[in-house]
Amino acid sequence: MQKIVTITDEKTIKDILDSASYGTMALCFDNKPYSIPFNFTQCNEVLYFHGNKKGKKIDIIKQNNFASFSVVEEYSLLPSYFSTNTGSAKPATHLFSSVMIDGVIEIVEDYDEKVEAFQSLMEKYQPEGNFNPLSDKQMYEKIINATGVFKLIPKSISGKVKLGQNWDDERFDRVIAHLKERGTAQDLDTLKRMEQLRNDIL
Repeated sequence: MQKIVTITDEKTIKDILDSASYGTMALCFDNKPYSIPFNFTQCNEVLYFHGNKKGKKIDIIKQNNFASFSVVEEYSLLPSYFSTNTGSAKPATHLFSSVMIDGVIEIVEDYDEKVEAFQSLMEKYQPEGNFNPLSDKQMYEKIINATGVFKLIPKSISGKVKLGQNWDDERFDRVIAHLKERGTAQDLDTLKRMEQLRNDIL
């Protein structure tokens, strides 16, 4: 089985969170799980989300504000023959990195904090700009007041990386060759990450 490296350094975790488009929030109430996909942003050491001010998730949060949030950065899917020519299906795998955050959720009521959260969301998802700052009350006050914002305050954060870092040279080189041959944008990004991690470990 391929080793999956647990990561704890803040920069790697921040990079994964910054590049992830969405994650999944897991909530629980009355011994029943409930999960929701969310766009999100990391700002001031917390994660911000937005959505309706009413609904099931808000009802749950008000009763039980413990939550777990996870994001996955997907890399290349590797068919079994990328790793071996024996015909075995066993080496088929999917490369990835992930971050898991456990914490508590608070509903954000402060207007200025909501502005900061929305500004951070816009900067993440529309980095090219071309929008008026969210501090423009005349333009945004009504929608900001009408939209719910909540934040996850982390209590524990961990991450994992699976990029073939423990393979022997034969398998590693074979996979790299196949990735180059297939040559999608994701493959080229994956092999770059594989080689970088391999160099860091060695």
